[in-house]
Amino acid sequence: MGIEEVISKTMESWQRERPDIDFTAMSSALKLNAVHQKAAQQIQERLGSIGVNLGEFDVLATLRRHGIDAVMTPSEIAELTMISQSGLTHRLTSLVTMGLITRQRDPNDKRSSLIGLTPEGIRIADRGIEIAVAVQTQTCMIVSDYQREAFEKVLDRLLQRADSDSVIESAR
Repeated sequence: MGIEEVISKTMESWQRERPDIDFTAMSSALKLNAVHQKAAQQIQERLGSIGVNLGEFDVLATLRRHGIDAVMTPSEIAELTMISQSGLTHRLTSLVTMGLITRQRDPNDKRSSLIGLTPEGIRIADRGIEIAVAVQTQTCMIVSDYQREAFEKVLDRLLQRADSDSVIESAR
């Protein structure tokens, strides 16, 4: 069964069981999530060819987009990758073991460390971003520039809403 059919059957069954609820937004969210998951799966598979997983790449890419010589604290990386400090610890340990990042004590804060990319980490981050962009571009090629621009505007509105407490409050 394909993704579209699974979502369609899910919506049909909910509509049958709860005809009092409008499931339009849920259908859109499920479709968006399915597209994201499929692209993430394809990126993950291709990142395997360069020896990292999606979570590890996320750390490398975060460092890389701040410059070749950038150093960041684990707290900064955790915030920008939107993961917990404990979730980041394993990734950092793996990346140090692979020789892709360096970790040294922060001279300004003895309780923290500074994380930076090694030359190999830069190479892997650069190759990884090429892979991620290629998959995402391929995913979006089916829509016109006009549709993509309109979709970007819709996503921007949804993100604004998600950033506010209004989504949580209205669900209570």
